[in-house]
Amino acid sequence: MINIFQPCLGKEELEKIEEVFRSNWIGKGQQVLDFEKLFALSLGVDPQHFTSTTCCTEGLFLATKLFELGQGDEVIVPSISFVAVGSAVIACGAKLVLCDVDPHSLNVRASDIAPKISAKTKAVFVTHYGGVPCDMDPIIELCERNRIVIIEDAACAVQSFYKGRACGTLGDMGVWSFDAMKILCTGDGGMIYLKDKKLLEIAKEFLYLGLPGKQKSGMDRSTDGGGNWWEFEVNRPGHRAIMNNIAGAIGLAQMEKLQDFICRRRKIDERYRRELNGIHWLKLPPDVPSYCQSSYYLFWIQTEYRDKLARYLLDNGVYTTYRYWPLHKVQYFSDAAGGIFSLPGAEEASRYTLNIPLHQSLSDDDVTKIIALIRSFRLY
Repeated sequence: MINIFQPCLGKEELEKIEEVFRSNWIGKGQQVLDFEKLFALSLGVDPQHFTSTTCCTEGLFLATKLFELGQGDEVIVPSISFVAVGSAVIACGAKLVLCDVDPHSLNVRASDIAPKISAKTKAVFVTHYGGVPCDMDPIIELCERNRIVIIEDAACAVQSFYKGRACGTLGDMGVWSFDAMKILCTGDGGMIYLKDKKLLEIAKEFLYLGLPGKQKSGMDRSTDGGGNWWEFEVNRPGHRAIMNNIAGAIGLAQMEKLQDFICRRRKIDERYRRELNGIHWLKLPPDVPSYCQSSYYLFWIQTEYRDKLARYLLDNGVYTTYRYWPLHKVQYFSDAAGGIFSLPGAEEASRYTLNIPLHQSLSDDDVTKIIALIRSFRLY
Protein backbone atom coordinates (compact mmCIF):
# COMPACT_ATOMS: atom_id res chain seq x y z
CA MET A 1 0.00 0.00 0.00
CA ILE A 2 1.26 3.48 -0.88
CA ASN A 3 0.57 5.55 2.23
CA ILE A 4 -0.71 9.10 2.17
CA PHE A 5 1.49 10.00 5.15
CA GLN A 6 4.78 8.38 6.12
CA PRO A 7 7.65 9.49 8.39
CA CYS A 8 11.23 9.41 7.13
CA LEU A 9 13.47 8.13 9.93
CA GLY A 10 16.89 6.45 9.85
CA LYS A 11 20.24 5.87 11.49
CA GLU A 12 20.78 9.57 12.23
CA GLU A 13 17.76 9.61 14.55
CA LEU A 14 18.90 6.37 16.22
CA GLU A 15 22.36 7.83 16.83
CA LYS A 16 20.84 10.91 18.47
CA ILE A 17 18.63 8.71 20.66
CA GLU A 18 21.66 6.63 21.65
CA GLU A 19 23.33 9.80 22.91
CA VAL A 20 20.29 10.44 25.11
CA PHE A 21 20.42 6.90 26.50
CA ARG A 22 24.10 7.29 27.33
CA SER A 23 23.36 10.50 29.21
CA ASN A 24 21.06 8.63 31.64
CA TRP A 25 18.49 11.43 31.38
CA ILE A 26 15.58 11.00 28.96
CA GLY A 27 13.35 13.73 30.40
CA LYS A 28 13.35 17.34 29.25
CA GLY A 29 16.89 18.62 28.94
CA GLN A 30 19.53 19.93 26.56
CA GLN A 31 18.30 18.10 23.45
CA VAL A 32 14.89 19.72 23.82
CA LEU A 33 16.38 23.17 24.37
CA ASP A 34 18.65 22.74 21.34
CA PHE A 35 15.71 21.62 19.22
CA GLU A 36 13.60 24.63 20.28
CA LYS A 37 16.45 26.99 19.37
CA LEU A 38 17.20 25.34 16.04
CA PHE A 39 13.53 25.31 15.06
CA ALA A 40 13.12 29.00 15.88
CA LEU A 41 16.25 30.01 14.00
CA SER A 42 15.13 28.03 10.94
CA LEU A 43 12.14 30.39 10.82
CA GLY A 44 14.27 33.48 11.32
CA VAL A 45 12.72 34.27 14.71
CA ASP A 46 14.18 34.89 18.18
CA PRO A 47 14.11 31.55 20.10
CA GLN A 48 12.92 33.43 23.21
CA HIS A 49 9.42 33.39 21.66
CA PHE A 50 9.25 29.56 21.48
CA THR A 51 8.65 26.60 23.72
CA SER A 52 7.98 22.94 22.95
CA THR A 53 5.15 20.74 24.17
CA THR A 54 3.82 17.21 23.81
CA CYS A 55 1.55 17.88 20.84
CA CYS A 56 -0.11 20.61 18.80
CA THR A 57 -3.47 19.88 20.45
CA GLU A 58 -2.00 20.81 23.84
CA GLY A 59 -1.00 24.15 22.32
CA LEU A 60 -4.49 24.76 20.96
CA PHE A 61 -6.08 24.15 24.35
CA LEU A 62 -3.38 26.27 26.01
CA ALA A 63 -4.31 29.19 23.74
CA THR A 64 -7.73 29.45 25.37
CA LYS A 65 -6.10 29.78 28.80
CA LEU A 66 -3.44 32.28 27.77
CA PHE A 67 -5.95 34.64 26.14
CA GLU A 68 -8.54 34.01 28.87
CA LEU A 69 -11.24 32.84 26.49
CA GLY A 70 -14.41 31.77 28.23
CA GLN A 71 -18.05 32.40 28.97
CA GLY A 72 -19.42 35.36 27.03
CA ASP A 73 -16.64 35.31 24.42
CA GLU A 74 -17.02 34.30 20.78
CA VAL A 75 -14.23 32.57 18.87
CA ILE A 76 -14.28 32.33 15.07
CA VAL A 77 -13.04 29.05 13.59
CA PRO A 78 -12.96 28.03 9.90
CA SER A 79 -15.22 25.00 9.47
CA ILE A 80 -12.38 23.17 7.74
CA SER A 81 -10.17 22.91 10.80
CA PHE A 82 -8.66 20.13 12.86
CA VAL A 83 -11.11 18.68 15.37
CA ALA A 84 -9.02 19.87 18.36
CA VAL A 85 -9.60 23.52 17.43
CA GLY A 86 -13.35 23.20 17.86
CA SER A 87 -12.93 21.13 21.00
CA ALA A 88 -10.59 23.69 22.60
CA VAL A 89 -13.10 26.49 22.09
CA ILE A 90 -16.02 24.52 23.52
CA ALA A 91 -13.97 23.20 26.46
CA CYS A 92 -13.14 26.71 27.67
CA GLY A 93 -16.81 27.76 27.64
CA ALA A 94 -16.58 30.24 24.77
CA LYS A 95 -19.08 30.30 21.89
CA LEU A 96 -17.87 28.46 18.78
CA VAL A 97 -18.56 30.54 15.66
CA LEU A 98 -17.88 28.62 12.45
CA CYS A 99 -17.03 30.46 9.23
CA ASP A 100 -16.58 29.48 5.60
CA VAL A 101 -13.41 28.96 3.53
CA ASP A 102 -12.33 29.26 -0.08
CA PRO A 103 -13.67 26.08 -1.75
CA HIS A 104 -10.48 25.50 -3.80
CA SER A 105 -7.61 26.55 -1.53
CA LEU A 106 -9.58 25.48 1.59
CA ASN A 107 -8.01 28.46 3.38
CA VAL A 108 -10.01 30.98 5.34
CA ARG A 109 -10.18 34.56 4.00
CA ALA A 110 -10.82 37.90 5.66
CA SER A 111 -14.11 38.03 3.74
CA ASP A 112 -15.15 34.78 5.45
CA ILE A 113 -14.28 36.08 8.91
CA ALA A 114 -15.72 39.60 8.67
CA PRO A 115 -19.45 38.66 8.62
CA LYS A 116 -19.01 36.56 11.75
CA ILE A 117 -17.48 39.31 13.90
CA SER A 118 -19.57 40.70 16.74
CA ALA A 119 -18.90 42.80 19.81
CA LYS A 120 -18.22 39.52 21.64
CA THR A 121 -15.57 38.22 19.23
CA LYS A 122 -12.30 37.81 21.08
CA ALA A 123 -10.21 35.46 18.92
CA VAL A 124 -9.96 33.80 15.53
CA PHE A 125 -8.16 30.58 14.66
CA VAL A 126 -6.46 30.42 11.26
CA THR A 127 -5.37 27.16 9.57
CA HIS A 128 -2.82 27.21 6.73
CA TYR A 129 -4.35 24.37 4.74
CA GLY A 130 -1.89 21.79 3.49
CA GLY A 131 1.01 24.12 4.28
CA VAL A 132 -0.13 26.86 1.88
CA PRO A 133 -0.30 30.20 3.72
CA CYS A 134 -3.59 32.04 4.08
CA ASP A 135 -3.65 35.58 2.72
CA MET A 136 -2.73 37.05 6.08
CA ASP A 137 -2.45 40.80 5.50
CA PRO A 138 -6.23 41.37 5.18
CA ILE A 139 -6.89 39.01 8.11
CA ILE A 140 -4.35 40.80 10.32
CA GLU A 141 -5.73 44.22 9.37
CA LEU A 142 -9.29 43.08 10.10
CA CYS A 143 -8.37 41.58 13.46
CA GLU A 144 -6.25 44.53 14.56
CA ARG A 145 -9.09 46.90 13.72
CA ASN A 146 -11.48 44.84 15.84
CA ARG A 147 -8.97 43.96 18.60
CA ILE A 148 -9.22 40.25 17.89
CA VAL A 149 -6.46 37.78 18.83
CA ILE A 150 -5.08 35.65 15.97
CA ILE A 151 -4.08 32.06 16.78
CA GLU A 152 -2.43 30.20 13.89
CA ASP A 153 -2.78 26.45 13.49
CA ALA A 154 0.49 25.92 11.63
CA ALA A 155 0.51 22.14 12.21
CA CYS A 156 0.95 21.54 8.47
CA ALA A 157 3.09 24.60 7.80
CA VAL A 158 6.46 23.72 9.30
CA GLN A 159 8.45 25.68 6.66
CA SER A 160 5.73 27.85 5.12
CA PHE A 161 6.34 31.58 4.67
CA TYR A 162 4.07 34.49 3.83
CA LYS A 163 5.87 37.49 2.34
CA GLY A 164 9.10 36.36 3.98
CA ARG A 165 7.62 35.70 7.43
CA ALA A 166 7.07 32.23 8.85
CA CYS A 167 3.54 30.95 9.20
CA GLY A 168 2.84 30.50 12.89
CA THR A 169 4.62 33.78 13.72
CA LEU A 170 2.26 36.16 11.91
CA GLY A 171 -0.41 36.40 14.62
CA ASP A 172 -0.39 36.47 18.40
CA MET A 173 0.26 32.74 18.77
CA GLY A 174 1.20 29.83 16.54
CA VAL A 175 1.36 26.06 17.05
CA TRP A 176 3.10 23.30 15.05
CA SER A 177 2.78 19.52 15.11
CA PHE A 178 5.51 16.87 14.93
CA ASP A 179 3.35 13.76 15.13
CA ALA A 180 3.83 10.57 13.13
CA MET A 181 2.12 12.00 10.04
CA LYS A 182 3.95 15.32 9.83
CA ILE A 183 6.90 16.40 7.66
CA LEU A 184 9.15 16.89 10.68
CA CYS A 185 8.38 13.97 12.98
CA THR A 186 9.43 13.44 16.60
CA GLY A 187 6.93 10.63 17.28
CA ASP A 188 4.70 13.07 19.09
CA GLY A 189 5.45 16.66 19.89
CA GLY A 190 4.60 20.26 19.18
CA MET A 191 6.01 23.76 19.21
CA ILE A 192 4.47 27.03 20.38
CA TYR A 193 5.23 30.61 19.34
CA LEU A 194 3.97 33.61 21.32
CA LYS A 195 4.48 37.19 20.22
CA ASP A 196 4.33 38.35 23.87
CA LYS A 197 7.34 37.00 25.81
CA LYS A 198 5.50 37.45 29.11
CA LEU A 199 2.76 35.16 27.85
CA LEU A 200 5.42 32.64 26.88
CA GLU A 201 6.61 32.45 30.49
CA ILE A 202 3.02 31.87 31.61
CA ALA A 203 2.68 29.21 28.92
CA LYS A 204 5.73 27.39 30.28
CA GLU A 205 4.14 27.39 33.74
CA PHE A 206 0.87 25.96 32.39
CA LEU A 207 2.83 23.27 30.54
CA TYR A 208 4.88 22.24 33.56
CA LEU A 209 2.76 21.87 36.68
CA GLY A 210 2.42 25.62 37.32
CA LEU A 211 6.03 25.85 38.48
CA PRO A 212 7.47 29.37 38.20
CA GLY A 213 10.72 30.45 36.65
CA LYS A 214 13.03 28.65 34.27
CA GLN A 215 11.80 25.16 33.48
CA LYS A 216 14.19 22.45 34.63
CA SER A 217 14.21 18.68 34.27
CA GLY A 218 12.31 17.34 37.24
CA MET A 219 10.70 18.87 40.31
CA ASP A 220 13.80 18.57 42.51
CA ARG A 221 15.13 22.02 41.69
CA SER A 222 17.91 23.83 43.54
CA THR A 223 16.61 26.79 45.55
CA ASP A 224 19.36 29.35 45.12
CA GLY A 225 17.80 31.52 47.78
CA GLY A 226 18.31 28.92 50.45
CA GLY A 227 16.16 26.14 51.87
CA ASN A 228 15.84 22.57 50.70
CA TRP A 229 15.85 21.88 46.96
CA TRP A 230 12.72 19.71 47.18
CA GLU A 231 10.61 22.65 48.32
CA PHE A 232 8.60 24.47 45.66
CA GLU A 233 5.82 26.93 44.93
CA VAL A 234 3.36 27.09 42.03
CA ASN A 235 1.87 30.14 40.33
CA ARG A 236 -1.15 28.43 38.79
CA PRO A 237 -2.66 25.01 38.12
CA GLY A 238 -0.66 23.33 35.37
CA HIS A 239 -0.46 20.25 33.18
CA ARG A 240 2.64 18.17 32.56
CA ALA A 241 2.96 18.61 28.81
CA ILE A 242 6.68 19.00 28.15
CA MET A 243 8.75 17.40 25.41
CA ASN A 244 11.38 14.85 26.45
CA ASN A 245 14.96 14.39 25.26
CA ILE A 246 14.12 11.37 23.11
CA ALA A 247 11.68 13.45 21.05
CA GLY A 248 14.07 16.40 21.11
CA ALA A 249 16.92 14.25 19.80
CA ILE A 250 14.77 12.95 16.95
CA GLY A 251 13.81 16.54 16.20
CA LEU A 252 17.45 17.60 15.98
CA ALA A 253 18.17 14.85 13.44
CA GLN A 254 15.03 15.72 11.48
CA MET A 255 15.98 19.40 11.35
CA GLU A 256 19.17 18.46 9.50
CA LYS A 257 17.04 16.78 6.82
CA LEU A 258 14.11 19.21 6.71
CA GLN A 259 15.14 21.23 3.65
CA ASP A 260 15.72 18.02 1.70
CA PHE A 261 12.26 16.83 2.77
CA ILE A 262 10.66 20.05 1.52
CA CYS A 263 12.61 19.90 -1.74
CA ARG A 264 11.46 16.33 -2.44
CA ARG A 265 7.86 17.20 -1.67
CA ARG A 266 8.03 20.24 -3.96
CA LYS A 267 9.29 18.09 -6.84
CA ILE A 268 6.42 15.62 -6.36
CA ASP A 269 3.95 18.53 -6.21
CA GLU A 270 5.37 19.92 -9.46
CA ARG A 271 5.14 16.53 -11.15
CA TYR A 272 1.51 16.06 -10.08
CA ARG A 273 0.65 19.50 -11.44
CA ARG A 274 2.46 18.85 -14.71
CA GLU A 275 1.19 15.33 -15.42
CA LEU A 276 -2.36 15.64 -14.09
CA ASN A 277 -2.96 18.95 -15.83
CA GLY A 278 -5.53 18.84 -18.61
CA ILE A 279 -7.73 16.05 -17.25
CA HIS A 280 -11.09 17.66 -17.88
CA TRP A 281 -12.91 16.01 -14.95
CA LEU A 282 -10.19 16.95 -12.45
CA LYS A 283 -9.35 20.26 -10.77
CA LEU A 284 -5.87 20.80 -9.32
CA PRO A 285 -5.13 23.01 -6.28
CA PRO A 286 -4.48 26.71 -6.89
CA ASP A 287 -0.88 27.70 -7.62
CA VAL A 288 1.06 28.85 -4.57
CA PRO A 289 1.29 32.67 -4.79
CA SER A 290 4.71 34.02 -5.70
CA TYR A 291 4.96 35.82 -2.33
CA CYS A 292 4.41 32.57 -0.40
CA GLN A 293 6.44 29.46 0.30
CA SER A 294 4.60 26.21 1.00
CA SER A 295 5.67 23.22 3.06
CA TYR A 296 3.87 20.98 0.54
CA TYR A 297 2.22 18.99 3.29
CA LEU A 298 -0.86 18.05 1.27
CA PHE A 299 -1.71 17.71 -2.40
CA TRP A 300 -5.40 17.71 -3.21
CA ILE A 301 -7.50 17.19 -6.28
CA GLN A 302 -11.17 17.99 -6.74
CA THR A 303 -13.67 16.00 -8.79
CA GLU A 304 -17.33 15.08 -8.74
CA TYR A 305 -16.14 11.46 -8.92
CA ARG A 306 -14.19 11.82 -5.66
CA ASP A 307 -15.68 8.86 -3.79
CA LYS A 308 -15.41 6.43 -6.70
CA LEU A 309 -11.86 7.59 -7.43
CA ALA A 310 -10.85 7.04 -3.80
CA ARG A 311 -12.24 3.48 -3.91
CA TYR A 312 -10.48 2.78 -7.21
CA LEU A 313 -7.14 3.97 -5.87
CA LEU A 314 -7.58 1.97 -2.66
CA ASP A 315 -8.39 -1.18 -4.65
CA ASN A 316 -5.12 -0.63 -6.52
CA GLY A 317 -2.90 -0.09 -3.49
CA VAL A 318 -3.01 3.69 -3.06
CA TYR A 319 -4.43 5.13 0.16
CA THR A 320 -6.11 8.55 -0.03
CA THR A 321 -8.25 10.62 2.32
CA TYR A 322 -9.98 13.96 2.77
CA ARG A 323 -8.84 16.44 5.39
CA TYR A 324 -10.49 18.09 7.20
CA TRP A 325 -14.12 17.01 7.50
CA PRO A 326 -15.99 20.31 8.12
CA LEU A 327 -16.79 20.96 11.76
CA HIS A 328 -20.26 22.26 10.89
CA LYS A 329 -21.06 18.78 9.50
CA VAL A 330 -20.18 17.19 12.86
CA GLN A 331 -23.31 17.18 15.04
CA TYR A 332 -21.46 18.04 18.26
CA PHE A 333 -19.83 21.14 16.79
CA SER A 334 -22.90 22.13 14.79
CA ASP A 335 -25.03 22.11 17.94
CA ALA A 336 -22.40 24.13 19.82
CA ALA A 337 -22.31 26.69 17.00
CA GLY A 338 -26.05 27.19 16.98
CA GLY A 339 -27.57 24.44 14.87
CA ILE A 340 -28.04 23.73 11.18
CA PHE A 341 -26.57 26.25 8.76
CA SER A 342 -24.79 26.30 5.41
CA LEU A 343 -21.24 27.25 4.55
CA PRO A 344 -21.09 26.93 0.73
CA GLY A 345 -17.30 26.93 0.35
CA ALA A 346 -16.73 24.26 2.98
CA GLU A 347 -19.64 22.24 1.58
CA GLU A 348 -18.15 22.29 -1.91
CA ALA A 349 -14.70 21.36 -0.63
CA SER A 350 -16.06 18.44 1.41
CA ARG A 351 -17.94 17.03 -1.61
CA TYR A 352 -15.15 17.12 -4.16
CA THR A 353 -11.73 17.19 -2.43
CA LEU A 354 -9.36 14.21 -2.20
CA ASN A 355 -5.87 14.24 -0.69
CA ILE A 356 -3.47 11.99 -2.60
CA PRO A 357 -0.06 10.80 -1.26
CA LEU A 358 2.60 13.47 -0.90
CA HIS A 359 5.60 12.72 1.28
CA GLN A 360 9.37 12.55 0.99
CA SER A 361 9.43 8.73 1.16
CA LEU A 362 7.50 8.34 -2.11
CA SER A 363 9.65 6.82 -4.84
CA ASP A 364 9.49 7.96 -8.45
CA ASP A 365 7.78 4.66 -9.25
CA ASP A 366 5.16 5.34 -6.56
CA VAL A 367 4.39 8.73 -8.11
CA THR A 368 4.25 7.21 -11.59
CA LYS A 369 1.75 4.61 -10.38
CA ILE A 370 -0.49 7.20 -8.68
CA ILE A 371 -0.56 9.41 -11.78
CA ALA A 372 -1.21 6.46 -14.10
CA LEU A 373 -4.09 5.23 -11.96
CA ILE A 374 -5.74 8.65 -11.88
CA ARG A 375 -5.35 9.06 -15.63
CA SER A 376 -6.86 5.60 -16.26
CA PHE A 377 -9.73 6.07 -13.81
CA ARG A 378 -12.38 6.72 -16.47
CA LEU A 379 -11.82 3.17 -17.73
CA TYR A 380 -12.74 1.79 -14.30
